[in-house]
Amino acid sequence: MIIDFHTHYYPAKVVGKALAAVEGRIGHYTDGSRAGLLASMREAKIDYSLALPIATRPANSRGINTWAAAERSENIGLTGSIHPGDPHLPDTLKYIAEQGLPGIKLHPEYQQFDFADERLYPVWERCVELDLFVITHAGCDVMFKPPWHSDPARLAAFHRRFPELKLILAHLGSMEMWDAVETELAGLPVYFDLALLTPDRLPPQRLLAIIRKHGAERILFGTDSPWSPQKAHVDYIRSLPLSEAERELIFHRNAAELLHL
Repeated sequence: MIIDFHTHYYPAKVVGKALAAVEGRIGHYTDGSRAGLLASMREAKIDYSLALPIATRPANSRGINTWAAAERSENIGLTGSIHPGDPHLPDTLKYIAEQGLPGIKLHPEYQQFDFADERLYPVWERCVELDLFVITHAGCDVMFKPPWHSDPARLAAFHRRFPELKLILAHLGSMEMWDAVETELAGLPVYFDLALLTPDRLPPQRLLAIIRKHGAERILFGTDSPWSPQKAHVDYIRSLPLSEAERELIFHRNAAELLHL
């Protein structure tokens, strides 16, 4: 079984806008629709994908979470999302949990916030109480300029402040910050996903070294479809000299536990 823990697709009314927003900076390998994701899954022999919507404005949190709850199916799951500027965050988190969504997706660059902001501490405490995981973009993002809001040192400090929070750091802890990932994050009880990691971005030996230092039991297979091709990612992980037990953890067991599948 293969679970892709990091994908995206968009409602028909906004998919064109979503693709146009990244034109010239990020390629796309599906048309950004749900049907496109399903076709990609069939090609890659992926059994289940988790889609990660993002609340880009405080006002659209409820609409996004309502859409996410309605979109779930046998082979596609969705998280909820919050916007740090939402004046009704406790109610939004309660709604997400009541809808049965397993966690929330955040993007500190798009949403312009810092995990060190003490005003958000009650949010993370409430996520622990509601058993909602937090999955966040981590590291560089070609759509924004540095300094980044999610470097390894900040994320390690955030974990130490909220050690009971189920924290998932996209892009192997922090995209293109591999030295700091190894020194600041690898080995901590947080999860890394593998979204966007292809051989040209991270050579096999470096990827394998970080996986082994962190532990396969906290690595989640992910692609970031439609921004990266799912089949290429499956092939890349299969090409690594991992044990069968490690592959099972990465491809599905870790994700299944987090998603209560």
